[in-house]
Parts: sequence; C-alpha cells; structure tokens
Amino acid sequence: MQNRLTRRDCLKAGAAFGGALIFPRFSIGQSGPSVNSKLNVALIGAGGIAKSCFGECRNENVVAIADVDEKTGADGLEAFPRAKQYKDFRKLLDAHHKELDLVIVSTPDHTHFPATYATMEHRIAVHTQKPLTHNIWQARTLQKAYHTFGVQTVMGNQGHNFEGMRQIREWIEAGFIGDVQEIQAWTNRTTTNILNAKKPLPAEPVPAHLDWDLWTGPARLGNYNSKICPKGWRWWWEYGLGGLGDIGCHTLDIPKYALGLGYPSAVYMDNDKNSRCLYDDKPRHPAGATYVYEFPISGRPSPLKVYWYEGGHLPRLPDNMVEKYGLRTILSGGCLFMGKKNILYSPGMRPSAPRLLNNWSEMRRSLPEKTIPRAVGNPVKEIMAAIRGDIDKCGSNFDYAVPLTETVILGTIAIRSGKRVQYDPETMSFTDSTLNSYIKEPVRTGWEYGEELLV
Repeated sequence: MQNRLTRRDCLKAGAAFGGALIFPRFSIGQSGPSVNSKLNVALIGAGGIAKSCFGECRNENVVAIADVDEKTGADGLEAFPRAKQYKDFRKLLDAHHKELDLVIVSTPDHTHFPATYATMEHRIAVHTQKPLTHNIWQARTLQKAYHTFGVQTVMGNQGHNFEGMRQIREWIEAGFIGDVQEIQAWTNRTTTNILNAKKPLPAEPVPAHLDWDLWTGPARLGNYNSKICPKGWRWWWEYGLGGLGDIGCHTLDIPKYALGLGYPSAVYMDNDKNSRCLYDDKPRHPAGATYVYEFPISGRPSPLKVYWYEGGHLPRLPDNMVEKYGLRTILSGGCLFMGKKNILYSPGMRPSAPRLLNNWSEMRRSLPEKTIPRAVGNPVKEIMAAIRGDIDKCGSNFDYAVPLTETVILGTIAIRSGKRVQYDPETMSFTDSTLNSYIKEPVRTGWEYGEELLV
C-alpha cells in the first residue's frame, strides 16, 4: 500500500518538530525554502473587517490579496507588501490554488457566496465573514459544498468563540435560571434597507481606484453611488441584510448555541408602538423594527419566542436594570434569557460578560464546573488550528453556521414581505408560495456557482 504524506500532515509535523520540514516557497515569489508549519493564506477583501485578521496572518505566509478597490484594499497591501496583488479573486484562485491552505473572505454580503464556493471548489479551507450568505439557496449550497469538498470552514461570528458563550450554556444546563420562558435580543442598528429601497440613487462617476463591475459581482449591475460603496452597501437589499444581517449572527447565536435551537417554525413582525419601549424622548426611528421568532421545543406545548429589536425598539426591561447597568450600555445591544428562577443578561452584541440579574454577587461564587470545551482563540486562529490538525473542526463550521444564517435571513424576508413567514427547511420552501422568490436571487452571467450541487 502506498503512503501519501499530505501537506496537512507535514504542517502538523513541522509545528511539532520546530518547523524542520520544508516546502517550496511559492507564497512570496522567491526561491528557497519556507518553514512548512506556516500556512499559505490569501485574502479576498483587504480593507474594513479584513483588518481584524491581520494579526494572525502576520505569523503565516500571505501569498496573495484580491481587492476590487485599490483605496480600501490599501491596508492589506501595505500590511503584506510581498503578497501578489489581484482585483479579481477568480484570477487569484486560478493562479495560486495549488499552494493555498486558507482563504479569508472579507467582502460585502452579496459576494460572500461566489468567493467562498470558488475557494471550496479548489479544495481550500475558508473563513468567511458573517452573514455567511445573502440568500437561503446560497447558504444551503455552501453546507452541501462543505460535505462534498471536505475542507475546513468557519464563519466569522467571533462571539461564538467567547468564554461567555460556553458559560451561558453551562449556567442554563445547571438550572441557574430555570426553564427559559422567552428571549429578548436587541441592537441599536437599524434596517434602513426598507427606506433605501424606495430611494433610487443618481449615477455618479466611478472612482478610478474602483472596479465597479467586479464589486457588483453576481448582483444586477446598477449605477455607482458613493452612498453604496465603499461603506453604505449593508443598507441596500441588493447587497446587504441590514441591521439583522449585521448583528443577528452575533447576538442570536447566543440562544441558538445555549439552547440548541434549530429552525424557527414562524417569523413575523410586531411593530405595535404600544408594546415596544423607548428610553428616550426622540421620535421613533422609521426604520426601527421588532421581529418575533417562534422555535419549536421538544416537550414544550408552545413554541419558544425569541424577540429581536432594532433601531430604537427595546423590550420592557426588568425593574432597576437601567439604574444598575446604565442606559448607554443597554441601548448598544444585548440579550436577556427570561427564566422561571432568574434572568440571564448578556450585554453587547457578543457574550463577553454574562451575568444573572438576581443574587449575582452570591451566585457567581458558586458557578458550575466547566463542562464544555473552550474554543481555540478567535475564528481565524481556530480554522488555522483545524487546518494543522490540532482540532477536528471549528465551532461555527458550515453545518452550524448555515442554520444560523438562514434564521437571520428569514427575519429579513419577514420585514421585506410584511408577511408571517413559515419555512420548511427540508424542502427549502415557504407555506406562502409567494415568498419562494426570496430563496434565490437572479445571478449575472459569469457568476453562477454551485448549480451542480443544488437545483
């Protein structure tokens, strides 16, 4: 029987033996050896959120960078000046796929899918920012690709790796708050996509440093406007998923992980001003919204309701909560688990400092034992560890990230349609067939990916 030493085997062995094994140095275009315990990495998108991965990447070999905007991508090009530069990620992958171990996708939402799928198709591990995709079909196709191509994957919802995420689950499982009655989660972000959809923007000259056609990618090629690119795209449905898409993959991940939630049985809007609470005298933001998710729970007679508030909408908070933690802290975002015995509060968009509202000073001295394995650093560190074989897989791998992403997308469909959304995840269809058009958007010619996996 012939034995085959894979690059992953060598990476793991090289790390164990102080990097004694070597591979050809393709990554910086020079001859000579490279310590093989370093990963060969490419960046698709090199500005904005991509900068959060620079620290980890400086310890590896950054082979190439693709960014459609020379101005916003300059941060990455300056941080890794020896990396080969591209505008089109497809050309980058064609040129370097044989040597790459990891690709980090940090583009706007609407181009997450083609960049991620093309990477996986080349059998390369991928880290993709949240939300994983722009529509349901894309999310499900990436889950299928995860199994078809057998590569390591992770979505960049950093809070999934926090210590607080494990603590919350351990406290609930230990019975610290009792049966969870409902969950309240909120953000100060808004979904101005609803307003912007009614405001066609005038055409502006495309800046010389930007390839607008490549930036648009699979979406309809419309007029360039500076309110969309480089920073405003999240608030236009063609490109982003609004406040829910921005923060939901962080904050709604908390109840999903803590309670093992699957898909919701229904999602709908509840914007009745008499049932929502605002802690200031400013006019209600026209883009404020309240979503209600209903999750079926085994053994429970009625679904668990998870409320999501944004744009100034807030739950009716427990007594003395504002005085205790401060209005400014609360308004920024958070999550409340309303239990029969106690209330668990996680401030902010991620679970960085959870606590119990009642008798916390006493209960924190008798917290349960740690029963859940902790994550290996942030998602970038985690996928690098998975590639090297130090761990089996990432926590927010695509089997986990896809249902979370679809849950977020279902909320955006509720607000866009104004209807009660009832979704069958097995058939990827809605009870109201008029909503099925939201499953998959039209794609420009030349940007079709994954059609062979799902139809």
